[in-house]
Amino acid sequence: MSYPWLKPVEAEFAERLESDRLPHALLLCGPRDTGKTDLATDFVASLMCLENRYPACGVCRSCQLLKGGAHPDRQIITYEENPSTHELRKVLVVDQVRRLISSLYLTNSVSRRKAALVYPAEAMNISTANALLKTLEEPPGEAVLILVSHDTARLPATIRSRCQKLQVRPPDFAVAGEWLCADSGCSEAEADAALTAASGSPLKARRMLRDGSTDDYRLLIATLHDLRSGRVESGAAMAALKDVDPDLLWSWLSLLSAAEVKRVITDPAAAKSVSLLQSNADRNRKFLPTPVRKDFLLQDWLIQWSRLRA
Repeated sequence: MSYPWLKPVEAEFAERLESDRLPHALLLCGPRDTGKTDLATDFVASLMCLENRYPACGVCRSCQLLKGGAHPDRQIITYEENPSTHELRKVLVVDQVRRLISSLYLTNSVSRRKAALVYPAEAMNISTANALLKTLEEPPGEAVLILVSHDTARLPATIRSRCQKLQVRPPDFAVAGEWLCADSGCSEAEADAALTAASGSPLKARRMLRDGSTDDYRLLIATLHDLRSGRVESGAAMAALKDVDPDLLWSWLSLLSAAEVKRVITDPAAAKSVSLLQSNADRNRKFLPTPVRKDFLLQDWLIQWSRLRA
């Protein structure tokens, strides 16, 4: 799947593939919800394609096997179910890498290359990362490993140094808005609201349009405006926001506080007050999985917001 903001990275990969200058390991990095995993999946398809082209031809035997989900020369490492709890693990474990390494040493079945996709790479624990190091540096044959990372700062420097980096950058707001309107059939105003609610992430904005989250974002904006202007009190504001997803709610409160800090930056006292609200929103979001009374936290936050100068 191709997105307009990914064209530069696609062009760089296509040129490397055509000129046979592929590294053993690629690190595809950038913000969340910009299409990196979709892009990496397309790269793997091209590495497997018997036509050796990007995008993959889609019709050769290798491409057909990929479509069926059972290509013997392609491996994927991502979150797996924990057999003890039957829930997805939150880390990539060393056994996954050991299985990958074993598969890379097998004779190719169909394709010229073997390829592996690892995502999100920052979910590797120390043992997993250490097990992968030697293979990243010298994988057998013509194997290519593609690591996808949303946060390269969490990757060990030893992992980063063994990969060639391809950086995915977030799209310009106007480019993202144009794409969102064409993709979702929404108006420009709806696209702007969704992108603002999604902090500029086009794929997250699309999800919000589809699940109605942008309506909740507009409700929050209106409620905070009414609260600050004195048209409603904190109790009524809480009632209005009771059905908004708490994780989104605190994320948006932090986002809106940050925007307000920029607006009042020339007023040190006001900026300090709003900065505290932003810090509290970030802190309260972390409290969501805990037994702390979230209603008290929200009420206190809304009261503090109502005391800001309009």
